[in-house]
Amino acid sequence: MKKACAATIATAAAVALAAGMTSPASADAQQTASVSRSGKAQLTPHHRITLITGDRVVVDAKGRVVGLEPAKGRAHIPVQLRKADGHTYVLPSDVVRLVSSGKLDQRLFDVTELNKAATRKSQAKGLKVIVGYQGAASAAKADVRDAGTLRHSLASLNADAVQTPKQDAPELWDAVTNGDKTASGIAHVWLDGVRKASLDKSVPQIGAPTAWAAGYDGKGVKIAVLDTGVDATHPDLKTQVIESKNFSAAADASDKFGHGTHVASIAAGTGAKSGGKYKGVAPGAKILNGKVLDDTGSGDDSGILAGMEWAAAQGADVV
Repeated sequence: MKKACAATIATAAAVALAAGMTSPASADAQQTASVSRSGKAQLTPHHRITLITGDRVVVDAKGRVVGLEPAKGRAHIPVQLRKADGHTYVLPSDVVRLVSSGKLDQRLFDVTELNKAATRKSQAKGLKVIVGYQGAASAAKADVRDAGTLRHSLASLNADAVQTPKQDAPELWDAVTNGDKTASGIAHVWLDGVRKASLDKSVPQIGAPTAWAAGYDGKGVKIAVLDTGVDATHPDLKTQVIESKNFSAAADASDKFGHGTHVASIAAGTGAKSGGKYKGVAPGAKILNGKVLDDTGSGDDSGILAGMEWAAAQGADVV
């Protein structure tokens, strides 16, 4: 297996970010309508969702858009509501070109995504975005970091993950844009979205016993498990975990959710507890434990990307 390198990690990271980032402007919208600018919605408002522009979208208890509260100085900017593939997008006119070109992540204006409980929880203390730069972009970086708190610096993507208090969203917007264009030095702006762990299939279904019989058990390979952490005290894993690092909001890299331990044991568990019955796919391999999902099984895109970079630096063969 080839060693992971910075270029590979950058490519993998870009692919990971690209999921769900196609532009609604380039899709066939099922519905387009204007958004009411009155702070007094006709339907009962339930809460407000702050966009990166600083504009606040008013939604009711069912997540329906019932109004818009423009940020200061933005009351003159037309806003469209678009519906496509079950998602509702609120798009001020000055973002449409940037979303269509891929400079701005469509999820930044996807009210359906932003209104999910996991996203609202993740963004409770401020907007989380990942800003990609062109070249050194020293001035742009300084402006972006001034507008929020630097959470991760992602060298392989030439990007920063920042969190900005919602009331300071207009400052961040000014840092990353210039009219209907990105500011000098800004390449892309992505939502720092939420990922959730889910279970997978088991070892025999992929023919692992046949590989073992042929002498392939993963010896000499480092597998980076980027998940909810790994219980390094488990009998099947206590000889397998060689490095650990926490990139999540949890207190440490241990696994209190269970999914990361499950995945690590499938990948490289020794089967010691079961006398070999539940041996992993590659019991000869070693585990790099990168905790990128917290104790509820959720984490930020930027934490996952930072974990990828760490795994590459640790010499992971598989991430």
